[in-house]
Amino acid sequence: MYWSNYHSHCTFCDGRSSMEEFVESAISKDVKKYGFSSHAPLPFSTKWNMEEANFPHYELEFYRLKEKYKEQIELYFGLEVDYIHNYSTIQNDFFRGKSFDYLIGSIHYLDRLPDGSFWCIDGNFEEFNKGLHLLYDGDIRLAARRFFELTSEMIKIGGFDIMGHFDKISFNASHCPEFDMTSQWYKQLVGDVLQLVKDNGLIVELNTKSLVDKGITYPHQQFYSLIKELEIPIVVNSDCHHLPNVIIGFEHAFRMLKDAGFKTMHQLYNGKWQPVEFNEFGLID
Repeated sequence: MYWSNYHSHCTFCDGRSSMEEFVESAISKDVKKYGFSSHAPLPFSTKWNMEEANFPHYELEFYRLKEKYKEQIELYFGLEVDYIHNYSTIQNDFFRGKSFDYLIGSIHYLDRLPDGSFWCIDGNFEEFNKGLHLLYDGDIRLAARRFFELTSEMIKIGGFDIMGHFDKISFNASHCPEFDMTSQWYKQLVGDVLQLVKDNGLIVELNTKSLVDKGITYPHQQFYSLIKELEIPIVVNSDCHHLPNVIIGFEHAFRMLKDAGFKTMHQLYNGKWQPVEFNEFGLID
């Protein structure tokens, strides 16, 4: 039995510990497969994305650790890549000529605010609410539709392997009184995106970052049955930024997935994603 985690951050972006500290923490937690997925550089600086000038150091440190710990853990080289409409995609010059074990596609920004910056849907609620009113007159339905419209664009452009926390709009939207994630209009948006995920052969990430403190995963547990029905491959990731969170919520998540009828989740083997059986105590060799 073992664990894996392909969505992690370190001090090359907004993670709170070094690459090596995360590797040592993963080993101590019986993690057999661990992937680094720092936030990829953007054409503008943020408090969480890697600066492009630091990428060579990120790559060098990864391969140093991969060699140093090769007898103890399998390490994988990736990035979490932001899609920003008509501005930043996996087709940007930065990605040309670079090799990765996998890439995670995510959306953290929607449209431009009046000051020219992009509206972040993953920050604090005060900023979220400000952008919501500036761009969509406070209409959370319009914002959610736009989020999933851009998610669909990202999927169609492609170039990545894992769909990262694809309903993250709900993180802040859930604080809006007009938002109900059980409503038919919202479930239809999610269902349409999941069909597109299936059609494009992507893996859905079950992100456990908020499972312990908020009781939810991304995507939300209510969508597990639909993911299972569509036979979309899954992988459980913690999106960790802190050492204690390398496998946070995993036993609970694995148990919920078993209860929902899942028998396998995907893992990297010899450069290919393959289904592996699991139970609530981990992945089964």
